[in-house]
Amino acid sequence: MDMRAEVWSPLQNTACWLGAWLWGHESTDALVDALTALGGVQYAGDGAAFAEMLRTLRAHTRGLIDAREREPIMNLILSGPGEAPALAAGSSSAQAARHSAEGVLMVRTDSPETPLCLVPVRTKVKGVDATLWKVIVESSPQTLSTPLSPGDADAALTAATDESASLIEALGYSTDPLPNPRLTVGTLADFYDTPGLPASIPGRAAQLFARTDGVAAIIETVTERVGDHSLDPQLFRLWRHIRHARMAGVAYAMSEFAR
Repeated sequence: MDMRAEVWSPLQNTACWLGAWLWGHESTDALVDALTALGGVQYAGDGAAFAEMLRTLRAHTRGLIDAREREPIMNLILSGPGEAPALAAGSSSAQAARHSAEGVLMVRTDSPETPLCLVPVRTKVKGVDATLWKVIVESSPQTLSTPLSPGDADAALTAATDESASLIEALGYSTDPLPNPRLTVGTLADFYDTPGLPASIPGRAAQLFARTDGVAAIIETVTERVGDHSLDPQLFRLWRHIRHARMAGVAYAMSEFAR
């Protein structure tokens, strides 16, 4: 099992950068640099230059941007064990999300009947890390479930973490095979934040992402670095709350970018 794939979401930061760029808060150069740091050289799915995908996004969302609508222009869709992606069953986007290790981005467009689904495919091109973006044009509207508010997502993650900690304490767990476990957790939390978020990210979203990164780092430290899987039931139950917090943070950021 790839633990990092369950608790880390480079697509979260990608969504924030794309949203900030669409709303004019970040330059194209800054966007491309950040996405390159996240997933290597960027390409449109058909092998075209990444600029072609950016032009497509700009053309299909221009009316929403001009109207400064507060409804999120882009949603991060994550799924995991026991939780299907929150997309219309049978749609091309739902099928793509089920087969994507990272999730997908759903983009509202000027035509509600034809939303866009962006699917990242991590690969190598001529031996260099790269991301190929598949763009799906849906033929019908996608009714997305409303993400939690940042406050509700934070509260749910905190409560679940506290409950898991209590269960672990009740088991009498105690081990310290790492020279400095706190340093390991801190180092991993820093990794999850790389290459960081756009300067225009709202504070509440950034704080929520930092909390999810911290919980993710703890899970990876115990299961991967320490190699102790006796606590898996208590730790794995946090995955769902991590996913929901990341989706909530992205939705909130998109709304705030419109201000």
